[in-house]
Amino acid sequence: MSKNSRRSCILLAAILSTGCLSANGNQAEARYPSQLHGVWQGDGDACRLPGNMDSDTRIEIASDKLVDYEQWNEPTAVLMISDKPQAWKIKSRLYIDDHSVDQDEIYALSSSDFGVLTVIDQSRSATYVRCK
Repeated sequence: MSKNSRRSCILLAAILSTGCLSANGNQAEARYPSQLHGVWQGDGDACRLPGNMDSDTRIEIASDKLVDYEQWNEPTAVLMISDKPQAWKIKSRLYIDDHSVDQDEIYALSSSDFGVLTVIDQSRSATYVRCK
């Protein structure tokens, strides 16, 4: 490997690791991207805030938590995988009753106003509209 190639690899590694560390050198806490924050309704239903609180297709996303009808998730790792469309691979811990399980999902925003969210996991996909 040439000297310039080695420098490029070191620089690239430094740039990539910077985004994963906080100012004190610890791994940064995972957060849901701000573009995903808000209330979302599934099943293609139109949604006005606050949305139907009893709906099992309603989700609410904040920086540190996604709340579903009977469960909630906390992000453990977030990686942006696309700028256009905006998409992220999000690892999270899903809590249901007294149990928890780790999962990987893809979150993709589409439409001209980013008002459509598609969430894809290993076995299904679900589409939501942003409540306004």
